[in-house]
Amino acid sequence: MGDMLGIGIVGAGVIGRIHARAIGELDWVRVVAVADPHTEAGRALAAECGADALPSIDAILERSDVDVVILATPSGLHPVQAVAVANAGKHIVTEKPMAISADGATVMIDAADSHGVTLAVIFQNRFHPDTLKLKRAVEAGMLGRLIFGNAFVHWRRTADYYAASGGWRGTWELDGGGALINQSIHTIDLLQWMMGDVASIAAHSATLSHDIEAEDAASASVRFRNGALGVIQGTTAASGDFPVRLEIVGDRGRAVLESGTLSHWDVPEPLDDSLLTDADRDAIEGWRADEQFGDSHRRQLRRIFAAIRAGTEAPLPGREARKPVDIILGIYESAHQGRRIDFIEG
Repeated sequence: MGDMLGIGIVGAGVIGRIHARAIGELDWVRVVAVADPHTEAGRALAAECGADALPSIDAILERSDVDVVILATPSGLHPVQAVAVANAGKHIVTEKPMAISADGATVMIDAADSHGVTLAVIFQNRFHPDTLKLKRAVEAGMLGRLIFGNAFVHWRRTADYYAASGGWRGTWELDGGGALINQSIHTIDLLQWMMGDVASIAAHSATLSHDIEAEDAASASVRFRNGALGVIQGTTAASGDFPVRLEIVGDRGRAVLESGTLSHWDVPEPLDDSLLTDADRDAIEGWRADEQFGDSHRRQLRRIFAAIRAGTEAPLPGREARKPVDIILGIYESAHQGRRIDFIEG
């Protein structure tokens, strides 16, 4: 690995372009190759990056100048692709969800471990100032004993959205589900990050507004291992995209994040930047109040690439990134079987 990290991007859709744009704003990192089965999209993105357009992920893995492979592909393809990348001795960055099954997540983690490469998963919403301040406040006990932790993602996705890109969204085979595993997973990740591990889930799901295989609405009642309770709701059948809400209620106060911004802080002590660690400050370096989608990708990618160069653990490693996947799989299992699902501790 030289001074410049060479990046290969697999998938030239919207997310692949977000990654390419973020990398273009970083020093000592360069996109050298792009592969996409839709060759026109791959060629167009490669031309924008000054990179080579290649026919497949296999062609990327043959390149000696590729150090890291970004998987911006349908979720169901991640495990097979990640294993191939690890076998080639290259580092892996994948979009969420890392996998759509427990076995898929396991094989990805095992492959990265056995070949000594990094497996990092994009959860860019952890890289927001108010999110980090709330996390540190919860850790410091400022809200007291946790009582409730709730996550609400009420969005709208059109029929055209589900038909785009070959119609893989909303399928069990490639999307792994619907509104939960695609849209709501970011907020579910933040919920479990704040509240801790889940002990049990009882859920319902439905397909109410779209002609898709999987759910466009789901609601779950959650018990956390610390005894707190909560609700998870996710839908793509709402009338529009309403602010994502994360609510944390303790016996000393309540806090609400709306679309990453703290909208309510009903706690006796003020919440300020003094709670942030040095690592937190590094994670949000360059944050702006008028950020656009993709800016937080850049902040996480910067830290991932820095960790790869330093040989340290990158944010967020596979073992951490599988937690929201396991919660969502538990919700699906509960909804499909009509019973409570208890999580095994460990």
